Formats: sequence, C-alpha cells, structure tokens
Amino acid sequence: MAYAVAKTRSEPAIPDEDEDEGYWGLEKCKRSYLDFIGSKNDEIEEQKNARCYRHGAQWTVSQVEAFNRRKQPVVTYNRIGRKIDSIIGLMEKIKQDPKAYPRTPKQTDEQGAELATAVVRYVVESDLREARFPFAIENAAVDGIGGVEMMLIKGDKGDEDIGFALVKTDSFFYDPKSFDHDFDDARYMGQGKWLEIEDAKKLAPDAETRARITESMGGGSELSSNPERERRWFDVSPDHKRVRVVDLWYKSGDGWKWCLFTGSVKIDEGKGYFYDEKGEMICKYIMFSSFVDHDGDRYGFVRNLRSSQDEINQRRSKGLHELNSRRIRAEDGAFADVEVTRREAIRPDGVVIYNKGFEMEFDDAARMANIEGQLKFLEDAKNEIENFGPSPALIGQGLEYKSGRAINLLQQAGIAELGPFVIGIKNWKLRLYRAIWCAVTRYWTAERYIRVTDDAGVAQLVQVNGIGIDEFGLPRLVNAIGNLDVNFTLDEGPDEVNMMGDAYDTLVALTAQGANIPPQVLLELAPLQGQLKRKLLALLEQKDPVAEQAKAITIAGETAKVDETKSKTALNLAKAQETAQGDPGAMQEKQMDMAMKQDEHRLKVTEMMAKVQSQEKLANIKASSEFAKLQSNQVMQQQDIQLNAMKGQQDLRHNELKGQQAIAQGEQKHQQMLKQAAARPKPNGGARA
Repeated sequence: MAYAVAKTRSEPAIPDEDEDEGYWGLEKCKRSYLDFIGSKNDEIEEQKNARCYRHGAQWTVSQVEAFNRRKQPVVTYNRIGRKIDSIIGLMEKIKQDPKAYPRTPKQTDEQGAELATAVVRYVVESDLREARFPFAIENAAVDGIGGVEMMLIKGDKGDEDIGFALVKTDSFFYDPKSFDHDFDDARYMGQGKWLEIEDAKKLAPDAETRARITESMGGGSELSSNPERERRWFDVSPDHKRVRVVDLWYKSGDGWKWCLFTGSVKIDEGKGYFYDEKGEMICKYIMFSSFVDHDGDRYGFVRNLRSSQDEINQRRSKGLHELNSRRIRAEDGAFADVEVTRREAIRPDGVVIYNKGFEMEFDDAARMANIEGQLKFLEDAKNEIENFGPSPALIGQGLEYKSGRAINLLQQAGIAELGPFVIGIKNWKLRLYRAIWCAVTRYWTAERYIRVTDDAGVAQLVQVNGIGIDEFGLPRLVNAIGNLDVNFTLDEGPDEVNMMGDAYDTLVALTAQGANIPPQVLLELAPLQGQLKRKLLALLEQKDPVAEQAKAITIAGETAKVDETKSKTALNLAKAQETAQGDPGAMQEKQMDMAMKQDEHRLKVTEMMAKVQSQEKLANIKASSEFAKLQSNQVMQQQDIQLNAMKGQQDLRHNELKGQQAIAQGEQKHQQMLKQAAARPKPNGGARA
C-alpha cells in the first residue's frame, strides 16, 4: 500500500460521526473491512493455498510427518509454478501498446491523438510496463485478483505527477456483494497494512491526530486477513511499535471518497481526486479478476490445476516408495529376524537368509504392476496440466520450420484457450490507459518534455504544455494536452516479427535462385536488432573512396571517348563541306537527287492515301449494302408476319361461315322432318284406341 499526495479536507480534526457530507464514520469504515473478512473467508483461505502451490509448498505438515514415518520420499514437481510462469510470459509476449483516436474528423484532432498516444506510452513505459504489469498479471493468475493503485506524487516540474503502486492481494479488500470482473459494482475497496508508528504519524495532518495514533499503538489487529507474510511482521522484538492502517475508498453522495484509519482513530479523509473522460470520479484502485464463481468468490488458475498437481506429487512419491521397497511372502518362522530381512531385501547387494524347510518368495510381480499403474496415472496427470493454457506453439517450441503466417495462426488458436483471462487483462489495461490520460490532462500543467520512441526505434523529445510564438508574434500554447478530446484502444495486429521473418526467408530463397534483391531490403527484414540494422544500413550508404576513384576514372575514360567521337564527326563534316564547295556540279547533282527522292516520296504518300480512301469507300459501300440487306430482310419478315396473320384471320372466318351454314342446314332439315311427320296420316282416323 502506498500513500502519496491527496486532496484532503480542510478540517484539522475529524469527528467520528460525519455523515452530513457523505463521509462514513469510523465504525462504518471498520465494519466494511470486517464484512469482507467475514464473508470472504473461503476466498481468503483459497488464495493462501494458491500462493503456497505457486511457490512449491504443496505438502501439509501432517502429510510430511506421515511420509517420514513410513519412510516415503517427499517429492514436489511444481508444474503449477511452470504453468503460471508460461502464462505470464505469454501475456508479456502478446502485449499491445495503447493507441489514441480522435473523436472528430478534424486534422488537428489527428495530431492531438498522436500526441495523446505518445504521452500515455511515455507514462506506461516509465512506470508500468516492466515494474507493474507482470506482477499484477501474476497476482491475477494465482490469487484471481490483480491491479494497481494510482497515486498523485510530487513532480519535478512544480506540478503533480502520476505514480503507481502494485496492489498486494493479501492486503486488498472489497465489497463482498460485488460480482463484476472489473469491480464496477463494488461500493468500496481498499488496502490494510501494518506500519511503523513513525510512518503512520507522517500520514496525520495535525498534532492531535498524531497523538491519538500513538495511543492506538498495537491496535487494529482485527483488521487483517492474517496472510502468511504477516507472521514475521516485526516479531523479532517484543517492544516493536506498529499500528494497523487501512486505506478505504468508498462511494458516497456525489462520488468517491477516501479515508485513512486505524482501529480507534481516523487519520485523514477527503474526496476522490481521479476522474474519467466524462468528469465523474473514479476509484484509484484499478483492479480486475481472472474468474468469479457462482458464490462471487474470485479465483485464479490454481483452483483447476491443484488436483492434478497433487496427483503428480503423490503418485511420483508412491512410485519411488514402491521402487525402494520390496515385499516378501513367507511362512511364519521363515526368518530369524524380520527387520534384518526387510533391510537386506531392499539393498542392492543385500543377502536374505531364511530358515530351511519354510517357503519364501519375493512379490516382485505385484510390485511392478503397482508401479506401472502409478506411472500411467502419473502421465495422465502431467498431460492434464501440460495441455492446459499455453501450448508449445505459444511459447515458441517446435516452430523452427514454420512460416510466419503458420506461427501466427497457431498462436491465435492457443490464445483462444485463455480467452476470459486475456479479455480481462485487455479491458483492465484499457481502463488504466483512459484513467492515465484523464489524470494527465488534469494534473500536468507545467511545461515538460517526454521521450518518445517511434516504430523505427528512433528516440525523440516531444514538448508538452509549452509556450511558443504564432505567425503574428503572439505567445501561444504548444501541445496543450488539456484541450485534446481522444479515445483509447489497443493497437492490435499480427505478430510483425514472424511476418517479417517469413518475408525474409522468401527473399533469401529468391536470391538463391538468382533474383537481384537489394541488400538494403534484406537488411530491413533480417532478424537483427534495430541498432545493428541501422549501423549496417549506414555502412551500405557510405561511399568507398577506392570505388569512387575507380568510378571517376571510368567516367573520365568514357568522356574522352565521347569527345574523340565528336571531334571525328566534326572533322568528317568539315571535309564533306569542303568537297561540296570544291565541285559545284556534284552539289547540283545531289540537290536534283534529293528533289527526285522527295517527289517519289510524295507520290508514294498520295498513292497510299488514295488506296486508303478507296478501301474506306469500299468498306462503307459494303457496310451500306449489308445494312440495306438487313433492312430488306426485316421488311420481308414483317410482311410474312402480316400475311400469316391475315391468312389466319381468313381461315377463322371461313371456318365460322362453314359452321353457320352447317347449323342452318341442320335446322332446315329438322323443320322438314317435323313437317313430314305432321303431314303423315294417323291410324284409326286419329281416334283414341
């Protein structure tokens, strides 16, 4: 737990009941810590056990005593520690840099985003990258909780600077009702630690509070989860003076507030002094959890690996015990001294003496069967841990003959198995980067220079909050970070090292086949350090004096040859002119020849133009005839269609007439038949029978 510059309240004396402004009283502050200890006892004990497994303390005292009694070796193969180390190394290998993006499409905002990126990277590289991030990830992997504490420290430019401290998990506490991985739903969180009485007094704002701290010396022992390292805390001297100090941050009223207190006195308190991009207060503890179970307890990787680790240790110990032991099956009375026989049986050069007339045999077959079974189960337990998390592809084993693209795909597949953990770290870093930027824009007010390294590895100094002169000769601010409006994300992309290595191998193969690849290109992609690359490229750009001299001599020789050719040409022209002037007839003859050649040329051009024109006319005539033919064919097709339509109509009319005639004839025939029937005489004179 670290304490630094804070925005304290103006009152020197802090009463115990101060709820009118939203501040918690001392009893409520103490109860928040005690609630955590009472509700999270299982989580606290699991974290203690996980830390023991991480560091190889994997046997209990009772187990060791039992092994010693049976003379069984105590064997520890710490596979959990190796797995945690590989996870931490993987997170460092795939680490990504923060990148700011503007919230508006203005060009000035683009430049401001680059400045914001440089500022946040400067803070991260100076205090977080190597000193905080790996250990916070280790805490999250083992205990299930990791994070850092943001602080305001005194800067060297007259303003306040941003500092960080690693949060120790065994001293961290939080709202037990919180379930979110990022503690967003927690109403309070903080740290508790034993301090020297003199160090605790330095935190007090006035003499009265310092006196009350002295009176509470040795108190506050109930405000502790009793981690392992506190067992040795200042216990070397009985008169050692210490006090338990708790740093509590809690939500109350209009935002976050904080309080430093012991078991019997408030040391100091005040309002939160860190804000987000919306101007709302945030807690200085920026934490995250690896996993949260159904009970709200937070845990790391050790929970799922502990059973396999115990099996590895116990089966290996049992196997060694079986190898160091030997069972004998014998009748009662076969040996004069059983203990002597037992010792001799397990010795490589032992001699076992038994009484004549009694049966005795070594039970080696059953012993070897037991050992074989132990070894098979041991292999399964080892594979259970080895196959969890980072695969050989992720840690760079067995990839010597893989291309950069193949390596990238294998690593992405392996990282997917650690999905929740990787996502938790990514979100935690994003929250931290945004908090850094908001704190920098608020508290960096003085002029300063930050050292920035670009992608090519070239370092440069960038001025922040400086004063310059504009085009009118008036003073203006240079890179005023308080006026920028940006948003942060993580700069993601493929593994450039593997991709560059793949390109380098391809170019080397092309060079071996005779391709002319410039050495500058090969050096740029070669797997060399950036500094060495720059030196080699500078050597290539340097001019060799001997080569330059030879080049100058060659150029001078070629120039002399050109001058000689020019002089010979001039001499030949002069001779030709003299010859022409000395014989006028020859000159006239040449002129006549030239005129004839020009006439012939014009005649050929005229013939060619006439030929082209005739060909164009023929082509036009042909095209016109084809077009006329197409038109005539189209007219004939239309006429045929019309004739067919008229013919069809005539056929329909003819059929209709035939039908009408047939109907009329049928009607006439029917009338005639009726008339004939009526004119025919009836039998019996028409009377009824």
